[in-house]
Amino acid sequence: MTEELRLIQPNSREDVNLSPVSKIEIYSFFDPFSKECFKLSAILSKLRIEYKQYISIRHILNPSLRVLTKCQAQSTSDLDNIALAYKAAELQGRIRAERFIHLVQNEIIPKRDIITESMVNNCISNAGLDYEVFKEDLQSNCLKESLQVDLHIAREMEIEEAPSLVFFSEDVHEEGLKVEGLYPYHIYTYIINELIGSTIEKELPPSLEEYIQQQQLVTKEELLTIYEWPEKLMNKELKKLAIQQKIEKLKSPDGKFWKAKN
Repeated sequence: MTEELRLIQPNSREDVNLSPVSKIEIYSFFDPFSKECFKLSAILSKLRIEYKQYISIRHILNPSLRVLTKCQAQSTSDLDNIALAYKAAELQGRIRAERFIHLVQNEIIPKRDIITESMVNNCISNAGLDYEVFKEDLQSNCLKESLQVDLHIAREMEIEEAPSLVFFSEDVHEEGLKVEGLYPYHIYTYIINELIGSTIEKELPPSLEEYIQQQQLVTKEELLTIYEWPEKLMNKELKKLAIQQKIEKLKSPDGKFWKAKN
């Protein structure tokens, strides 16, 4: 990797508290058309499991002119404008919004497809979003206002590319650490340990069945990242759960998504 870890300097370094912190806030700026952003989402899922009591993650669609222009150029209406669609999905909760953007990315990244209303409708359904509420929210002026807020945050943090993560400790006087680009998992865990400043006991992931039930919708790449199993073993375990009718493969050409059966 050639990317550098860049620090965001604080306005003041006076009265810096050097005691260990208990919580880290991570801002994750992503581009829905970026393959690296899609890969990073699996890493963030693993971080959430192992460090759930130490971190909180806020996903922000990178509101750069380039990304928003591409969202507009790929759309025929507000419904398939991914920037607006993602903001509308957020109004129904973070988890559903993340599922929604996962599904969209799985459609457009591997196949390099153009976004269509039919594609977005399928993603809305599979992500568990309320379609009528979603359509109503798309007409709200608050979506564009929300994008403006994101733009302000991105400018303040000098975000120039996606993916970018910015790590903040609880101390408002402390500098934030900006990580641009995609790195191996251990780089992010190193940063968390350094910022916490005390011994961390990582959480173990739940059983495969339990995790899929909790998330409702997962990608195989996410599962491979979290459990670090050989792909052959993962396929065997997924097939076993499918035979037991506890999960099902989502109906898509490549079958990368698995869904819990209620």
